[in-house]
Amino acid sequence: MQVANAFHRAHDYDRHATVQRVVAERLAERILALDLPHGARILEIGCGTGFLGAGLIGRLSYDHYWMTDIAPGMLDLARQRFAGSEGGHFAEMDGAEPTITGPFDLICSSLAMQWLPDLGDAVARLRGLLAPGGRLAFTTLAAGSFAQWRAAYGDAMPGTPDYPSADLLRGLGLDVSLETVDHRYRNAHDFLAALKAIGAGTPQPGYRPLSPSLLRQIMKRFDAAGTDVRHMIATCIAGPA
Repeated sequence: MQVANAFHRAHDYDRHATVQRVVAERLAERILALDLPHGARILEIGCGTGFLGAGLIGRLSYDHYWMTDIAPGMLDLARQRFAGSEGGHFAEMDGAEPTITGPFDLICSSLAMQWLPDLGDAVARLRGLLAPGGRLAFTTLAAGSFAQWRAAYGDAMPGTPDYPSADLLRGLGLDVSLETVDHRYRNAHDFLAALKAIGAGTPQPGYRPLSPSLLRQIMKRFDAAGTDVRHMIATCIAGPA
């Protein structure tokens, strides 16, 4: 619920989600290279404001494209983006417990799967919704993301989640490729403000908020070391379970 509320309030998402836009565009190109049937039935998990859909609709022949998100605010923005498009459907849905049963020729997601509480269980459930020959294609943040920010914490526990390693993802039966996307922020305050603006500021479970003085120290260390932040992006592809 905390994650859903954070994204629901992210009304200025598009202006700050530079990395998310780039990753969605690259995933769209990977999906377009897949051997999908004419009139493909598509389910998108965590559609946000529609970055991935913008790269597919009009370029991929489909019968039904379900855009789903756990945050109603995100769905409202996606509806506005695709107003007038044929074949599109929108539904509020938790990707960890899908209620739209398919089957689907493509289930896709861009930088949303890392928010699910049990990635292995989610992957198994989604693969079970694929039609014969269908494909699951998604991107997720992977281990090594935000390394610069995490390093600034020193011995303190960072709030950023522990993202899955490539080996863990491959252990789920996924074909995995890794790439890095770096983004420069003006300073630590700019970095934190951007995370909040896109709804990605929810800390990992068990995180204890820092005292203001310790947070200022961490921000100072981050600024001194450089303000480029690395995003490790895992692109994962699989067929039916």
